[in-house]
Amino acid sequence: MKKITTVVLALAMALAIVPAAMATPCSTIATITSGSTTCTDGSFSFSWAAPGTGISQGNGTLGFNSFKTTGAGANVTLGFQVTATYPVDIDQVYQVTGPAGSYMFDNGFTGGSGSIEEVICADAGCDHVLYSMALNTTGAEEFSPLVSVGSTFYIDKDVTDAGFSEFNDSIDAAPEPSSLVLLGTGLAGAAFLLFRRKRTARAGSVA
Repeated sequence: MKKITTVVLALAMALAIVPAAMATPCSTIATITSGSTTCTDGSFSFSWAAPGTGISQGNGTLGFNSFKTTGAGANVTLGFQVTATYPVDIDQVYQVTGPAGSYMFDNGFTGGSGSIEEVICADAGCDHVLYSMALNTTGAEEFSPLVSVGSTFYIDKDVTDAGFSEFNDSIDAAPEPSSLVLLGTGLAGAAFLLFRRKRTARAGSVA
């Protein structure tokens, strides 16, 4: 009986490990294909194959910049690479699956001119908008406030590319309350030490 239980447990663990091992890192994907591409980065999975997702564009392909696509836990950056003849309009919607929570989002583009409009939605059709970022016309990174999302949400990007080759998305986790407490304690301690030094220096000059 013990042997059977051990075998069952081992099989269950193996089945749990296989999907994780088979998950494709986003940074290894050269071309994103509507209807089939899924990948993982950090704690999140991204899909252009889920219902309501995909890429609609005029005359080019879209892939990942492997140097800018990174993930560590709930902090992820997707660097998108445009290989197209300018100008090109790209409208992409992709599904994000991961730990529910509050996150900061940002987007921008590198070089050239154009604009990007980004909307974070609770559903693929964006009937329930969680946050709409301002139209980015300069390329500089623009950050959202903390946005509360469920374990599945969607990012809709409307890109008008008049000459840039890269644009990005980032998802950044909010600091844990314990981290904020530690930060506050450290700042308070530093302020106290500075106060003591000034007080000691003042006392020495008086003497």
